[in-house]
Amino acid sequence: MSLSEKFVGPVLAVIATGVILALARRKWASIRLPYPPGPKGYPIIGNVLNFPENPIWEGLTKMAQEYNTDTLHLNLLGSHLVVLSNSDLAPGLAERDSVKYSDRPQMGMSWALAGMPYGKTWRVHRKVFHRFFNVAVVGQYDDKICKAVNVFLHRLSESPDRFLEHAHFLAGSLNLSVAYGLDVESESDKFYSASNGAINDLSAALIPGAFLVDVLPILKYVPEWFPGAGFKKFGKTAKENIEKAVNLPFQYVKNAFQADDITTSSFVASCLEDLPELSKDGVDEETIRSLGGTIYLDTRSASKTSSFLQSFFLAATLHPEVVCLAQRELDEVVGGERLPELSDIPQLPYISAFVKEVLRWGPPVPLSGAHRVMEDDVYKGRFIPAGTAILDNVWAMFRNESDYPDPLTFNPGRFLKDGQIDPNVKDPELQVFGWGRRICPGRHFALRVSFLAVARTLATFDISKCIDEDGNPIVPDRKYTFGAVCHPLPFRSDIKPRSTHALSLIAG
Repeated sequence: MSLSEKFVGPVLAVIATGVILALARRKWASIRLPYPPGPKGYPIIGNVLNFPENPIWEGLTKMAQEYNTDTLHLNLLGSHLVVLSNSDLAPGLAERDSVKYSDRPQMGMSWALAGMPYGKTWRVHRKVFHRFFNVAVVGQYDDKICKAVNVFLHRLSESPDRFLEHAHFLAGSLNLSVAYGLDVESESDKFYSASNGAINDLSAALIPGAFLVDVLPILKYVPEWFPGAGFKKFGKTAKENIEKAVNLPFQYVKNAFQADDITTSSFVASCLEDLPELSKDGVDEETIRSLGGTIYLDTRSASKTSSFLQSFFLAATLHPEVVCLAQRELDEVVGGERLPELSDIPQLPYISAFVKEVLRWGPPVPLSGAHRVMEDDVYKGRFIPAGTAILDNVWAMFRNESDYPDPLTFNPGRFLKDGQIDPNVKDPELQVFGWGRRICPGRHFALRVSFLAVARTLATFDISKCIDEDGNPIVPDRKYTFGAVCHPLPFRSDIKPRSTHALSLIAG
């Protein structure tokens, strides 16, 4: 017997023992350690019948309160879900093992950066995106932001009753400009309309539990006519809309690039120009095409920004006293002689606080993008098995009275101390844009858009309640749509230019 043959048996025995012990440890952990608190559920189906109705985040908040926990556990046919309702928990998980909590559950967005599984392809996409949107270089888009906001102000002056539509157009047209260099003039533009339809599909598809297939994976194998399989028809249509939205503008820029006819800077054009260098890191045209689509179609960009702006108008309409304080600060800094600039941010702490409070008071995404646990974990004595989906209940976090006293009240002042941003108050940006390695890489861009839109709108317009026929103020309801990204339900607001001089500033 050779020396190698002599040791084969013992080596195999050691390996087998290691495998058995690993499996035993996992089984032992799952037996000895409990899951985080939650309803007991039923055999086989688990907590399917306990899953709350719309709006999900409110139901999950009540359930967490019932079980006195900020880490609520649900078992959906063997698929585990943990819902966090304390803003300290997610950073704690990321600090312990960021890789373990960096994957995403697959819900039809695997081509886009936000929904892509954690791995080499995701790291390549993330690296390219960060190159063009990190905090040190994001200022390169300021001219595009200023132009889009000014168009928004002009549209607002012409038809103030359509302010909700104008907010949506600002977000969508700006992202098309940044991604593809497209100058969109109206909602009828073919690029805008194609992307707009796709983003609506994505918003519906990404709601946790929106389709029965989310909790009954076996439905993937049934025909379209089968009860509960409506998601298949929807998925087919949505896929066509998304493909059109991503391919149409990319091909437009690619054709212009090949013809040496690029007249406007854009993310896609810059990537195509730098492709020889980027290819060294594994970047190809498909990477650029997907990232271009991500900039516009990711619900953390266009829809989130439009939701923020619409919530801003709702808050301003309901709280004229807050508008007055914001306008007083603006008048002191810019004196009504010019429009506010992004360079004014340090001198406008109340406007910065206003933006933070809008994010907290009307979070665009009440349930943040889910993380998927890649390995078994034990956190604070509770077993979290591999494959568990982790959701942040942002809606609940922003109503935590220990972090935000009197949370139902809109009060930008909660973020200020001695006239400056108070670093001791939890910044809602940290929850709105995610955490760990999956934090939204476009957050710096989105915040610049939000700040400038709020500052320039308040500098040039008065916002108040409409008056009914009897002379009574019409108080809007604070109600929102139900989706992955939520928008205020249509409401009325009285929006008027502050002066003829304000109109001249808008006209440029």
